[in-house]
Amino acid sequence: MQFTHPTILALLLGSAMAANSMASTEVTVEITNNTRGTLKMNNLLTDPPQAADFPLSAYDIAPKSTHVIHVAHERNYTYPTAGWQPTLKKVKPIELVLNYEMNNFNFECQMQTRFQAPIVIGALEPSYRPDWKSRTTYTGNGTYTCRSEVSRKLLEPPFDYTVRLIVE
Repeated sequence: MQFTHPTILALLLGSAMAANSMASTEVTVEITNNTRGTLKMNNLLTDPPQAADFPLSAYDIAPKSTHVIHVAHERNYTYPTAGWQPTLKKVKPIELVLNYEMNNFNFECQMQTRFQAPIVIGALEPSYRPDWKSRTTYTGNGTYTCRSEVSRKLLEPPFDYTVRLIVE
């Protein structure tokens, strides 16, 4: 019977020891333009949305060059701490969609990336199971294509990651 009270105390304190904190999950998009035309950004969807006066033209990409875009998303995570963590904060998924076009070649490329970190029940305690996805679609006369890949991932909160978008 002596173990009852310390065990209950440990269970109560265990949840207090979990460190919940706001953090910015940074999505980095490296866009490589291997074409002879300028890629013009015509859409960027984020959550929360960009300001109405967001200058899309600032992200146009000259021929044979690379441009990097960083977009931060505030999320509330439970960080690993010493001791038992019976609960984790659910994390809202992150989605980013951007479109580029080349008017003189009738070409448009759309990249969509999504990150989610569902909570899975483990043998001793729950954990995040991060999942990063990226996909592209394109239209045009067949002269150019685009593709994307998730190239770098942080495996712990805040789960920053990099997506490469290559137009060729």
